[in-house]
Amino acid sequence: MAKNFHTDNKAFMLYKDWEDIFQALDSSEEIGELVMALFAYAKRGETPKLSGGAKIAFLMMRAAIERDGIAWEEMCAQRSECGKKGGRPKKSDESGNTDEKAEQTAASADNAEEKPQGINYTAEKPKAFSETKRFLEKAKKADKDKDIDKEKDKEIDIDKDKDTEKEKEKDIDREKDTDVAKSVVRSFGTHKNIMLTSEQYNELESRCRSVGLSLESYISKLSQWLFTKGRHCTDPYRIISGWLDNDSKRKTAAKPKERQGCDLSWYDDFAMNFDLSKFF
Repeated sequence: MAKNFHTDNKAFMLYKDWEDIFQALDSSEEIGELVMALFAYAKRGETPKLSGGAKIAFLMMRAAIERDGIAWEEMCAQRSECGKKGGRPKKSDESGNTDEKAEQTAASADNAEEKPQGINYTAEKPKAFSETKRFLEKAKKADKDKDIDKEKDKEIDIDKDKDTEKEKEKDIDREKDTDVAKSVVRSFGTHKNIMLTSEQYNELESRCRSVGLSLESYISKLSQWLFTKGRHCTDPYRIISGWLDNDSKRKTAAKPKERQGCDLSWYDDFAMNFDLSKFF
């Protein structure tokens, strides 16, 4: 009866080259699954469901197990035929010497019995092992390249965040400079005794321009009046703003030839002798 290496052979080969394949697998779980799959195929001819690197490795190892199994079956068939013919016959010539060919055949048979079953010492090792190793190395290299790209993307995002923070700081500094410029007090008028901030001056100038009046005229008249009276103005902005409101109403309601005026008689109602040195 013909032998079947799945059921009759009690052993199968594990090649040393397979160590690299086992080490290339991602986890010990995959290694365990691959080992159990090899036993299932060698013992019962089963092909378990695997995935990823374990599946590729199993296909390569299965080919080697099948090749060794077929060689073992052929060897068993040859030994069975020799047994049917009465074992190893020895031929003698007329001088009584044993045939050298018969002795060589017997020696070969003895050596075959000493070797473990299922081993084909003349078979070439599968080329697929090196190809599988290269495949797994390429997969690992691709994963490393992906990790490097992710790190570079993180560094780019960090640089963008830093640039954004720098732009925000610059905007804050610009706003501070603008606020400081608006709060700077300057002296106006013929006698340089009208103290207005840049923001106040720009506002009054805009209002005068909108109604066709001259801000310099108001500043000059107030400066001259303060100098003549020997006084200090606590709030020149309020004085000029009041004049501007009155003259704007008069200009709107009066005849075209009616002139504008600056009434200083009510100025004494405002606080005087205000110390402006704190603005410098």
